[in-house]
Parts: sequence; structure tokens; C-alpha cells
Amino acid sequence: MIVYLNVKALSKRRPLIERMPFAIDGPVATSDTLVEYIVRHNVDEYNKKAVDAPLFPYLTDDRLEDGARAGKVGFGDRKNENAQDADKAVENALTCFRDGLFRMFVNDAEAGPGEGLQISEGDEVTFIRLAMLAGRLW
Repeated sequence: MIVYLNVKALSKRRPLIERMPFAIDGPVATSDTLVEYIVRHNVDEYNKKAVDAPLFPYLTDDRLEDGARAGKVGFGDRKNENAQDADKAVENALTCFRDGLFRMFVNDAEAGPGEGLQISEGDEVTFIRLAMLAGRLW
């Protein structure tokens, strides 16, 4: 089943990540299950990335356009050579969800931590980051 993910922050007008298709292979009964599924998928994708950039890095026009549309242009490599622990990442994400650092909406209805979900093909899942970070020097 394909759902569409959006990630937004309160301080931004545009989404952090454009509407992105995401394949769900198994059943998703609760909001926590969906968060866990997405986090595990992203950790797996991150761990598969090459650790260092190629010797002669370059960006094709297609990669530049895709990166500009998503809001980040990069080479797709990672700097940390250690593989990330999916269990710790899931625990952290669920703690953040329960603490209210982000909210989840399925279509137009909010889905709180631990709530049951009815997800269908083509539904839109939006995550809104609520944590405001300070640190600018005025």
C-alpha cells in the first residue's frame, strides 16, 4: 500500500519534505506502529548509504532538481561510519511522539500516541515538528 508523507515545522511555511510516496508492506494498527515502521525504514536506508563521497563528486541536473524540490541538495553520502541502531531510533522517536515534540495527522484527523489507525491506499500522513530551537545570536 502506498501512502504519502509530509513533514512540516511550525516556523516554516513550506514543508520540510515535499509530499513523498511511502510503501507500507505490513499491517499498521496504531500510530506507534506507523512511527516505528517509518523510523526503521529510514534507519535501514541511512545504514545502506556509502560512508564517504566518491573521489570526484558531481551532481547531475536531475539530482540538483530533486534536491532543490526537497529543500536539500547533497551527495547522498554519510559522514558517520557507525551503523545506527534501529531499536534506539524507534525508542527515541516514540518518546518524542509521546512528549509532544511532533504531531501526526492522517488526512485531516490527528492521530495521537497509541491510537488505532485505519490507513488506506493513497492516504496522506503529515508529521508536524513542534520543537522550536533557539540559538541565534541577535
